[in-house]
Amino acid sequence: MEDRKTIFDYMGQILQVFGFSILLLTVFSILFGAAAQGYSTIFSLGEKGLAVSTMLEFLLASVGTVSLRFVFFTDTFIKNMTIILRTVSMVLSEILMITVLICSFGWFPGDEWLPWLMFFLSFGICFVLSVALTLFKERIENKRMQEALERLIRQEAAMETAKREEQDL
Repeated sequence: MEDRKTIFDYMGQILQVFGFSILLLTVFSILFGAAAQGYSTIFSLGEKGLAVSTMLEFLLASVGTVSLRFVFFTDTFIKNMTIILRTVSMVLSEILMITVLICSFGWFPGDEWLPWLMFFLSFGICFVLSVALTLFKERIENKRMQEALERLIRQEAAMETAKREEQDL
């Protein structure tokens, strides 16, 4: 049974998503900021860093991402939906949300195909990595649970044997 999450759990998730986003943007700023300075509002400061407005925009995106995760991966709003349908719905909603943010904040020119291609490529890579990490984590947790179950079965068998031996005496 999973513990009920509190607002602090969700705030922690928001800060994790935000921190990872800002870390990536900082690296991209160092690598590509000078070239992208006049092209994207994200890199308005070039290689010197990120504007406060950009960080606040990505904080908003982080809140949106965690909110979508809450909607699609808890039973609060959606009771009977398969994990595949939840995942597809979450991904499509995330793409829609990011598209709205791109257009609203001018993260890149919306009428050019190359930035959109790069967006979808990076989104796809991040999605695949996220799924791979989740599956890896689940596999490790399942292995630990299996080992714990095997230890419990051995302990119960040992206790049963000791109990029989005691009764035989």
